Amino acid sequence: MNNLGTHTGATAVTRTRTWSITAWASLGWALFTLLILHAVSSFNPLVDPLSRYAFSDHGGGMLAGSLLSFAVGVFAVRGALLASGITFGRTTSVVVYATALGLVLAALFPASFTPEIDPVSGRIHQYASLIAFLCLPAIPFSLLDRLRDVAGLADAYAKLVRLLQISLGSLVLFGFSYVAQALPQTAVVLTASTLLPVGFTQRIVFVAYFCLLAALLLVAIRHARLRGTSHVN
Repeated sequence: MNNLGTHTGATAVTRTRTWSITAWASLGWALFTLLILHAVSSFNPLVDPLSRYAFSDHGGGMLAGSLLSFAVGVFAVRGALLASGITFGRTTSVVVYATALGLVLAALFPASFTPEIDPVSGRIHQYASLIAFLCLPAIPFSLLDRLRDVAGLADAYAKLVRLLQISLGSLVLFGFSYVAQALPQTAVVLTASTLLPVGFTQRIVFVAYFCLLAALLLVAIRHARLRGTSHVN
């Protein structure tokens, strides 16, 4: 029986490591592609939103590839968490699927920055991006109750909570800068838009989300190792 428990624990660690490698590779490629796209494009990263980079004079298709790779990474993070033995509720599964679907649709349907793009595509892109942006932080938030009292995860849990707070704060800043574009351009709104340009705040959100997913992977790896150790003991 002890051998069976040891085998089960080792299997959980191996499967979690496999999913984690897939997630790191997908997220890393998405981030690398975005960095290259910024380097070769003539757009201003402080002002221009990422959606505009789909129409870059160089690196065509790189934004779509990055978003699709990001979606794969989100699914792989889910796989790592499940493989580690962390149980999912329906809410967690729904927000994972919604996040990945939003990223895929945002990649396939470009924003309407040029007359050649169908306005319907722009609407789909806008709402798909909104769904992805809102649902991604809901993934760790929906798991907090399950992770709070797990022995051995205190440090990883604390880091996850801090990153979640940073992510939500950056999302609020992005939402404010995005809405400010549609408000009457008073002196206060113009000052706020200058201090918090939409391109800059959007990139803060992306960086925070990458870190948040990385923290979830670390939680999965730690949980799998703890599970393996408990089976051995």
